[in-house]
Amino acid sequence: MDSENINNETEIDNQADVMRIMISTDNHLGYGEKDAIRGEDSFIAFEEMLELAVREDVDFILLGGDLFHDAVPTQNALHKCMKLLRMYTFGDRPISVEFLSDGSQNFHNSVNESVNYEDPNLNISIPVYSIHGNHDDPSVFGGLSTLDLLSTTGLVNYFGRWTDLNKIDISPIILKKGATKLALYGLSHIHDNRLARLFESRKVHMQVPEGEEGEWFHLMVLHQNRADRGPKNYLPEESLPDFLHLVIWGHEHDCRIEPELNAKRDFYVSQPGSTVPTSLSEGEAIRKHVAVLEIYKDKFKMKPIPLQTVRPFVFESVNVADLAQELRLDEGDVSNKVRAMAEERVEAMLEKSKSLLTGHPRQPTVPNVRLRICFNDEEQMFNGIRLGQTFNDRVANPADMIHFKKMIKKEKKERSNLDREEMKNQHKKLEGESFTRVEDLVERYFNEVDESKSLKVISTKALTELCNQLVDRKDNNAADNLIRSYKAKAVDYLMEKMPLEDQLDTELQDFKLSITSDDVLHMLKTVAPNPITKTSSSSVARNATTANYQEVSDNDSDEAPLKNTRSTKNTKEDVSTARGRGRATRGRAARGGAATTTPSKNATRTGATANSGRSKAVEVSPSTRSSPRQQSLISMGINSRKAATKQKVYEISDDSD
Repeated sequence: MDSENINNETEIDNQADVMRIMISTDNHLGYGEKDAIRGEDSFIAFEEMLELAVREDVDFILLGGDLFHDAVPTQNALHKCMKLLRMYTFGDRPISVEFLSDGSQNFHNSVNESVNYEDPNLNISIPVYSIHGNHDDPSVFGGLSTLDLLSTTGLVNYFGRWTDLNKIDISPIILKKGATKLALYGLSHIHDNRLARLFESRKVHMQVPEGEEGEWFHLMVLHQNRADRGPKNYLPEESLPDFLHLVIWGHEHDCRIEPELNAKRDFYVSQPGSTVPTSLSEGEAIRKHVAVLEIYKDKFKMKPIPLQTVRPFVFESVNVADLAQELRLDEGDVSNKVRAMAEERVEAMLEKSKSLLTGHPRQPTVPNVRLRICFNDEEQMFNGIRLGQTFNDRVANPADMIHFKKMIKKEKKERSNLDREEMKNQHKKLEGESFTRVEDLVERYFNEVDESKSLKVISTKALTELCNQLVDRKDNNAADNLIRSYKAKAVDYLMEKMPLEDQLDTELQDFKLSITSDDVLHMLKTVAPNPITKTSSSSVARNATTANYQEVSDNDSDEAPLKNTRSTKNTKEDVSTARGRGRATRGRAARGGAATTTPSKNATRTGATANSGRSKAVEVSPSTRSSPRQQSLISMGINSRKAATKQKVYEISDDSD
């Protein structure tokens, strides 16, 4: 398909045939509206876009979703939006674009089931067409979007909404201006995973108006992930039909408004980006634009217009490891040195922000500043909020001015045995077959993968069942339950077998094969065990025989017990010593005297019942010597249980909205 842009050599018979459209997406009205400094930013930028639409004398405005930041905006945000639309889109200016399609098929919740400027009770000068995004989708009670309210009041022509997500049939809005005929296709936000499956199963249909080739200009606006964020978590451009001329892509906030050619499909894609930064990411620091799209027959021209009222935003990222020698981090107070470096960088960024001032009377002058510090060691961190407060009057976002990002060590990636190419190959195989389940892909991969990359402890059937629980049953605790239970079972198995070091792999393989499907289901349903505490080390040292670890309430220590290497049964006296809610063992044993117990059949049954679904009471005899191999297994038990309750969480930034 030949989609050439309008240039100076293009012969235009009559300027009245050129359709002019204001393009804008992701306005996020109401973002940060309770912030004393940034509360008006989204409304100021939106008003500038409306002013430009009037100044450029456009035929209509096309919005690409996320008009509001919240699905249920505040009354303040809704009132300001309605006020601005009334101010700039109502009037006596004649509209030269003809509406030729059936409004009952195009517009949702329109009172007269037609475009708003054909309503005799309204006086529209610039029509506004909009789809909804993921922020203002109809997910509230009654299945209504805020755009439904604007449609009912006649302020916006709301289109591209779908209620039947089993099949999508897109009927275009047909517009005509002189010799130019436009077919406008709208696709409001649908979950990327669901939409990808609909495209793959050929359940998305787009109606094309009849006519000769080149008679119609096909324009589409949608609101989906464009960047590849994982399988079926974005919409590939190649999924769209090749008869399109131009696609307006909402949702992505970084501005790439200049049309980019998709060579495979021979259409162009324009990504306007947001008009207000919401995530303070690197992509948001690109200058914000709107654009005027000019269409003449089957040709178009995009005229980007930089916004003058957007608050200056400077983003910078620094890796502490690259400055280790310069800052001499091998000596002295590392934290203070990194803090001093950060303060110096912020000063330079503030100086840079002055170049972003446009001189517009409504542009905020206090800039947004985001310094991302990539670190390897926690000693390189400092209190970023406290540093931000020193710039309280000079920065619009002092509380989140500094952002720390933990760098993942490359060694960990190198140790990964996951064969990504093999996983992709298995995924391609499944695409040509009837399998559509995630667990099928996982099971086939681990069954056919090289032995060096196979699972060592967790069985394939356990992993496939885990996928089923996560995907189909939405059980967010399944992975935690499975891994926790597997760790405990593996340690118990090894401590019972006491294998030599060269026999570890064999024993782990036997353990892996011994797990049945019933065991896996039980692990997935297992709740986290109550925390366990132990008697003090000084009390253990004073005892001549045995110190007992007992169960206590959730408010006590989170350390888990060790398993006795000699006995796996609990006695009646063991249970009795648990009284006292975690206090040290009473009686002579607590004061250093010897305590002896005699197990009985009843005690054995009682102990077995008490330990089902709970951690076991354990005896550790300080007088019994154990081999180095035994000590390593005991240490393994401690570390595996501590890791389940004491995990360090690092924030991973996500530049997507």
